[in-house]
Amino acid sequence: MRESTMLINKLLGEKDIVFNKVKKMQLPQRHSSHRLERASELFFEQSLPEFWTAYKPVPDYGVDLVVDIFDEDNASGRELLVQLKASEESNVTANGAFERVQLNISTYNLLWDKLQVVMIVKYIASEDMAYWQLLSEVPEPTEDNSTMTIHIPRENVLQNINWVRIRNHIEVVHLRKLGARTRHRFSEPA
Repeated sequence: MRESTMLINKLLGEKDIVFNKVKKMQLPQRHSSHRLERASELFFEQSLPEFWTAYKPVPDYGVDLVVDIFDEDNASGRELLVQLKASEESNVTANGAFERVQLNISTYNLLWDKLQVVMIVKYIASEDMAYWQLLSEVPEPTEDNSTMTIHIPRENVLQNINWVRIRNHIEVVHLRKLGARTRHRFSEPA
């Protein structure tokens, strides 16, 4: 009898009952989509620079992860938003140059309207690889459809990403948008 089983039996005061033989109950199952989602999140988080952190916003309306950018131990006030897609198998184009990702137009529109830089990431479990593209590099969709296909270059391997270049791009975008901001006190007439 396993040590953990004996401990449980001791705690239950049942010396003769083997815990593994207790009546089987129907319980919820973890779906493969949930495992795949978590695997993609872990893969992405492990690809980040050491001091950067990622969290899942709740509720999720198109932004799967928010990355807080730190300069070593110092918060920077900069964020990267991530739309994370995952699949068991690749959906590569015929020429092998691009990984295809389906995205709802409504999600694209929401992400496009965000002030932060947005990254689309596609994780492929069978390859244990992920590919990325900035949303600003994705051609604008037509509003006639409900979904769009994004073609992420397979040369954009997440494990090879130059995070310094991404950080610099985020800084430029942040400062440009911050420069457009003006201060206004609502207690004063406009």
